[in-house]
Amino acid sequence: MPYLAVTGGLPGRVFVLDEGAYVAGRSPEAALELSHVEISRQHCCFTWDGERCAVEDLGSVGGTRVNGERIYSITKLKNGDRVGIGPVFIEFGMGEPPVVELTDSSLPAVTSTMLVRGIPAERIPLDTALVIGRDSAADVVLSNPAISRRHAQVGPKAGGGCEVCDLNSSSGSFVNGHRFDKHELTVGDRLQIGPFYFHFNGRALVRVANAAGGSLQTAHIFSRFGPLTILDDVTIEFPASRFIGIIGPSGAGKSSLLHAISGLRQPDEGGVFADHADIYAAGAAPSFGFVPQEDIVHPELTVMEALRFAARLRLPKETPGIELQKLLLQTMEQLSLRQRAGIPISRLSGGQRKRVSVGVELLARPAILFLDEPTSGLDPATEFQLMELLRDLADTGCTIVCTTHIMENAYLMDQVVVLVAGCVAFQGSPKEARDYFNVAKLSALYDKLLDRPAKEWQSEFREKSPIPELLPAGSGTQRLSGNEERRALALPILLQRQWAILSSDWRNFIILAGQPLIIAALVSWVTDERALVMFFAYLATLWFGCSNAAQEIVKEIAIYRRERLIGVGPHAYLTSKFLFLTAITGTQALLLYGALILGEGGRDGSVAWQLAAVLGTALAAVGIGTAISAFSRTVMQAVMIVPLILIPQIVFSGYTVSASGMSDSVLRTSRLMPSFSAQVMMDTSFLWKRKLTGDTISDHGQSYRNLDPERELGSDDTYERPGPGLKAAMGHGLWAVGTYLASWVALRRRERT
Repeated sequence: MPYLAVTGGLPGRVFVLDEGAYVAGRSPEAALELSHVEISRQHCCFTWDGERCAVEDLGSVGGTRVNGERIYSITKLKNGDRVGIGPVFIEFGMGEPPVVELTDSSLPAVTSTMLVRGIPAERIPLDTALVIGRDSAADVVLSNPAISRRHAQVGPKAGGGCEVCDLNSSSGSFVNGHRFDKHELTVGDRLQIGPFYFHFNGRALVRVANAAGGSLQTAHIFSRFGPLTILDDVTIEFPASRFIGIIGPSGAGKSSLLHAISGLRQPDEGGVFADHADIYAAGAAPSFGFVPQEDIVHPELTVMEALRFAARLRLPKETPGIELQKLLLQTMEQLSLRQRAGIPISRLSGGQRKRVSVGVELLARPAILFLDEPTSGLDPATEFQLMELLRDLADTGCTIVCTTHIMENAYLMDQVVVLVAGCVAFQGSPKEARDYFNVAKLSALYDKLLDRPAKEWQSEFREKSPIPELLPAGSGTQRLSGNEERRALALPILLQRQWAILSSDWRNFIILAGQPLIIAALVSWVTDERALVMFFAYLATLWFGCSNAAQEIVKEIAIYRRERLIGVGPHAYLTSKFLFLTAITGTQALLLYGALILGEGGRDGSVAWQLAAVLGTALAAVGIGTAISAFSRTVMQAVMIVPLILIPQIVFSGYTVSASGMSDSVLRTSRLMPSFSAQVMMDTSFLWKRKLTGDTISDHGQSYRNLDPERELGSDDTYERPGPGLKAAMGHGLWAVGTYLASWVALRRRERT
């Protein structure tokens, strides 16, 4: 009896051969499925014709070996021959098939420690050249039978960077699942030497538990929105290093499921496990990539700039600049964006923009990459190119999970999960889905799902495919966590990105500078009354700040949500907005004030109080605009709310109607307005350090009545009461703090909605 037996590299199994051909590979549809990232989807083909067995390599990346020799044509096998497929060994035999335990006993034992220059360690520094091997004289000793005595050499490369060379080892060395002789390391590379895996962080090789993609499981998860049940008892398993599609009609719960399993929105009931670790119980954010339907890049930046800022936010601060540059170039090359590195993202096609969003997520080499309707709005050709890209990424070891309603390219996926009304109706390969639902094409699946209620589909599938038993939360030995090394402080990076966005178009500076200059020219032309001029100064500043900030958060909420998951805190994000926008608005306010002084032929009153008024107003206005942006659901809403905020500032300012002429209720309301605080400070500026003579009171009668309504000061007194002005300045500060906190609350509420 002819048979093939897996004897190493994977759990032992025996395949008894009948006449015919047997494709071996990582694809779920392969006759001999070998689930290992280093094995191609269709790696090789075994043929038994009734008398002889032969093997043929199918153009695999790593090649096929017979008794240690790589084959390049159809090769006949003899009894006892060993076929090497990546790290897996399959023995061909004749006679009674051996009994093999279905365990990992055939895998080489992984040592718990390694020795670096004689000392147990978990990282290999790359400051000098090091030999890695089993020999006790090696610089890095890995005691395992699968390691050659002198297996590989790694160290710095002339001209910068690090390089690893295989020293003709018997089992080979692999980077990102591909065998190599010599390889220049790039940040995020996964190096495998025997059963040892390492992550390259730019300065060292850090030992990790596995090669690449992570597995994912859900246990009876429910998600509800009011009385509606969006996800109804969903229990599924996503194998590692596979391309998996979540399909179903509109409203089936595809996006809700994706948000639940990616850590964006915790389900109301049930658990989500990455490599058997509860992602919502883990202390660190999972090392997931997530590409929403909206673009997660700023359209004003070039491709290179967007990727560079994304990398700086995601990678450790200590990452060398040369390694960061290599990572950016490699990522753009992988996504066919190298020729468009200097082009603004706004000028790219829809498919190219989506590739940039994918590239942002690939920079940190995530174990699992989630995509929500990645082909939405793309033409068929671009859609196919993007799906092919995702197929290639899965082949390099990354687990890809995406939602889609387009069936034409489902054949590129390893598995599909069919959702209907929040229930799982099926999980399996695209071919199995067609057979299960008895449809010729998957595009006919949606009509088929209407034949029965969703719960019936779910019950039938569970009867035919029992739900695997899931490990409880925390039982895994490894958590899929984000980079555990200290990331760079986000605030300076966010501020630099804000500046890059502003300076991406020189016309932005023309508009920002032109606004105050035009307003100053118009005001100086219309009036020379100093109180009215200063009223326009702080009113225009209010408008500058609100309009500058009102769209800032709402237009990039998708970017914020994504960066929140990689560790960018809401305080760092909001502080960057406040500081940058206050600097811009403050500059506009100073430019307006200076132009008004020149236009009026000189100053009138205390410059210090007047500058404090316009700068305090700028700070409060930015806070108001930021809060508007944080609470608004769309840019249109934010734009429409701004006038509703500004009009009361005019009415309750204390200038259009003086404080002395207001009723008690109106005055109490006015004192809450930042415009009223600005007016009080302007009133103080006109009287500050001046004797209250008849001319002074005549020129600034409204200011005198507002500041001394009880007429306590005589005509020979000098006005030196800082109290009202200081209280007004405090009012601006309270507005800034209050709007900051309101914006923070709004952001936290929107993180998972």
